[in-house]
Amino acid sequence: MPKRLVHDHWLFFSATLLAIGGLFMVGSASSHVALNSTQDPSAFLWKHLIHLLLGFAGLIGAMSFDYRRLADGRLILMLLGVCVVLLLLVLAMPASGGAHRWLHLGPLRFQPSELAKLITVLFMAYILAKKEGYVNDPWSVPIPGAVVVGGLSFLVIIEPDLGSAVLLAAIACVMVFAAGLSWRYVSVGGGLCFGAFVVAIFAEPYRWERIKGFLNPTGDVQGLNFQLQQSLIALGHGGLTGTGLGQGQQKAFYLPAAHTDFIFSVIGEEVGLIGTGLLLVGFLLIFWRGMRTAVRAPDRFGFYLALGITNLIVLQALVNMCVCVGLLPTKGLPLPFISYGGSSLLISMTATGLLVNVSQHSN
Repeated sequence: MPKRLVHDHWLFFSATLLAIGGLFMVGSASSHVALNSTQDPSAFLWKHLIHLLLGFAGLIGAMSFDYRRLADGRLILMLLGVCVVLLLLVLAMPASGGAHRWLHLGPLRFQPSELAKLITVLFMAYILAKKEGYVNDPWSVPIPGAVVVGGLSFLVIIEPDLGSAVLLAAIACVMVFAAGLSWRYVSVGGGLCFGAFVVAIFAEPYRWERIKGFLNPTGDVQGLNFQLQQSLIALGHGGLTGTGLGQGQQKAFYLPAAHTDFIFSVIGEEVGLIGTGLLLVGFLLIFWRGMRTAVRAPDRFGFYLALGITNLIVLQALVNMCVCVGLLPTKGLPLPFISYGGSSLLISMTATGLLVNVSQHSN
């Protein structure tokens, strides 16, 4: 009698509840911006609802087949090719906010850098599983991995989007470290990544300005550190229980990107420390169940796939929240499942579907 597949309910419902909670918070955080731009305070809410439905379709679709079918070299190569083409095409798109990050397909907009995150995890899972035991052979894993992930990161940096590029490299590093990469390669790779990061910082003056603002958070609160100060005001104003859903003040044109990159601050203001604490619990559950899924995966591809996806979601969430409280320099990374943005939500939900898929086959 064939084994009945049972997925990890904790993992599934944690992501689902975060996404549904994000719908309410986007509706609240975007109301003033929507009213100002479209005369309809619920305009972003309805768009996000469509994004959420597409995300659930991606989640269910990613759960409905055997994930081991993805461990195909030709498929991985095709996905990499598609990703590279999209990252090149986006550079020809009109700039929005000084960056070429979105592909415009009629009324639809898509951010290829979000896809690049998931493709990076799939590629690294495939090569590490295929070359199991050869992670310290330069031509088996370190060099191919550095070429592919470095190439994708470079295309993302020149959009420009340094935050996503650093995240791509960080996820790849976590995966090869877990595979047993020698400390010799860790130190060399870390040095090269740090050098590339420094070059990228000085290549764009605004990045260095953000670093200076991070080092002196109480200086220039009306200019360089305005966004951080408004974020901290929102979090402080919320206190323990918050001002109530929809009752926050900072989203009313004080806090920039309130419904996208800084939605965590709106959560802190409107539902307080209790709300942000529950949000942290949600991501901790995903980390716990995701790592549990990786450890119990029936094969090495499943192990690396679950490991990469778990760290992709949780690390991005951690970076976003650290930025909002001033523990990291200001950077535009969305909060997974929560922030407004169809590309981020679709990829996060689809990636979670793959993670749940692996859990169905766990021992």
